[in-house]
Amino acid sequence: MDDEVFLVHNILEEMNLSFLNSAYSNKGRKPVVEPRTMLKVLVFAYLNRKYSVRDIEDLCKYDLRFRWILDNGKAPDHVTIRRFKNLVNPFMDQILAQLVELLIEQNEIDLKSIYIDGTKIEANANRYTFVWKKSILKYQEKLVEKIKEYFKIDDTIPEEDCKKLVLIEFNNIRNTCKQKKICFVYGQGKRKTEEQRKYELLKDWIDKLNKYETHLQTMEQRNSYSKTDKDATFMRLKDDHMKNGQLKPAYNIQCATNGDYVVDIEGFSNPADMRTLAPFVDKILNKHPDKIDRVVADSGYESEENYLYLKENKINAFIKPSNYEIKKKKKYKKDISRKENMDYFEENDYYLCHNNKKLQFERTIYRKNTYGFKTETKVYLCEDCLNCTHSKDCIKFKNKENLKRIYISKRFEKFREDSEKNITTKEGIIERMNRSIQAEGIFSYIKTGMNYSRFRHRSMDKIIAEMKLLSVSINIKKFSNKIKSNNLGFTKYKQSI
Repeated sequence: MDDEVFLVHNILEEMNLSFLNSAYSNKGRKPVVEPRTMLKVLVFAYLNRKYSVRDIEDLCKYDLRFRWILDNGKAPDHVTIRRFKNLVNPFMDQILAQLVELLIEQNEIDLKSIYIDGTKIEANANRYTFVWKKSILKYQEKLVEKIKEYFKIDDTIPEEDCKKLVLIEFNNIRNTCKQKKICFVYGQGKRKTEEQRKYELLKDWIDKLNKYETHLQTMEQRNSYSKTDKDATFMRLKDDHMKNGQLKPAYNIQCATNGDYVVDIEGFSNPADMRTLAPFVDKILNKHPDKIDRVVADSGYESEENYLYLKENKINAFIKPSNYEIKKKKKYKKDISRKENMDYFEENDYYLCHNNKKLQFERTIYRKNTYGFKTETKVYLCEDCLNCTHSKDCIKFKNKENLKRIYISKRFEKFREDSEKNITTKEGIIERMNRSIQAEGIFSYIKTGMNYSRFRHRSMDKIIAEMKLLSVSINIKKFSNKIKSNNLGFTKYKQSI
């Protein structure tokens, strides 16, 4: 018999799973299969790439390994398995965290370095049920203009007041129809009264305004969503079965690895990796406080906000700057328009361009992004560009004055410099190599090795629980392989000499 089944049994026996009993409420009736045993069935099924509840039902009936887990008891049917999956979903985070703690005790994970990467996995949603924020805002604006024109009111009146005006008028015409006992008519050849026409027009406007509001509330800060799965956002996936990159409903899955194991995994509706780092690391720190020393990530996570977040949490940033590769090129080094190719004189706070002309400090710009993060940018201006022979190559973005300006965020530049120093050390090169192997390797294993390239469930809660269950299975599988190869211990890849 496969020894993986014994490992699943032993590991889950060591865990504290008392919370499963409280979730498994059957109004006093004894469950068909004990909750801990059901979890073993699920984990071992996922470990063997069996995700369908009907497939798991067949395995419980005819596979000897599953019969051993069930102790030759009654095999659960697909309804029981699906019900248990729904009950256990809220606790998958605790189960994965306990498994990680067990692996830490076995010296398989140390959590000193966390390697983070993301991928987009297609949602179980119809790709033609999209709702786009720009379209909704455009339709909403046109309708508001039509309402203002109908009531002949000022353009400066806000949208909320327009809606109130429509509601008041609608209530008035409805009461008028009741008082006059107007019978509404429909169909060809029947003439509608003026009151019915007005009633239908105002009702249509109210329905549309409510629909647009509902769409915008569902989207929140996203640019789109799917009507089939409202938590899914339309994202640009790398390819499909025709090898064409397409916009499809998907989730942004973020994974943190260490020692070649999955430490944590989460799902996000925002397609940008940059916006996921802080909330993702927050969740890891809540479960494993004071253990993380550094976060290693690629250039997609670089932002001033992320650098500041890591510094405030006393975590070293090993994030590859977005200009790290391009600035090695000869074209970049010869580009006289870039601030990196100008000399800076800190004492007098000015830059010197290619033609030895000063760019003096002009003003400071304070900005706040849509998420509330505040940035401070210094603007430097050269007032002697009009007769400069290099202005054509230096001023890439034309302005009215035809003068050269550069924008500098001192705090961001300092963070970027420190991070670049970290990744270019000998230790930093090893960390970057491990991120490529471990973090990117996990997603390759999930999609190819585990044959999981599209979600089978809908809603954010269910897909996160699914990924955590899959991560538990992957971790146990990796631990089993290390036991078989007699290669136990913390794994960190080194450079070959």
